[in-house]
Amino acid sequence: MMSSLTTLLLFVTVLTASAGNARLRNFQLKQEIDRMEERIDMLEEQLENGSATCISDDECSGLPQCADNGYGNECYCQLPMGVCDGDFLAESETGNCVKPHLGCNRSFKPVLGCDGQHYGNPSCAQAAAVNVLCDLRADPDCSIPVPVDADKPTSSDME
Repeated sequence: MMSSLTTLLLFVTVLTASAGNARLRNFQLKQEIDRMEERIDMLEEQLENGSATCISDDECSGLPQCADNGYGNECYCQLPMGVCDGDFLAESETGNCVKPHLGCNRSFKPVLGCDGQHYGNPSCAQAAAVNVLCDLRADPDCSIPVPVDADKPTSSDME
């Protein structure tokens, strides 16, 4: 029969081995998380510099959907930050026809979309196929401008 000391030594050995395995697994998980965060950063950078586009890097005119380039409604015209309507693009600027993300990352960089909705970050706005009007961290008072003629009654209001 095993003595109490032998049993205790065996228990400590097993416990130490289990703790070592847990530390190794934690280390492996941390490395995996670091790789995923690097991948997210790379994808965000591609999104920001326009290299994460649809199959062809078609330029678009500012239409909400890039239906005229063979993609149907799968893609949308991503415009530079602050531009919600392709009519206001400078002559040298164009939007890029991009596929919306399937989801968005967890980083908190709140933005206001051109649809008037708040998004957790530009990636979340792109997942909704919405262009970004402004970065709310840089401009917390940002809002969708009200058209000048918004107060004017329409002809249907007068009937």
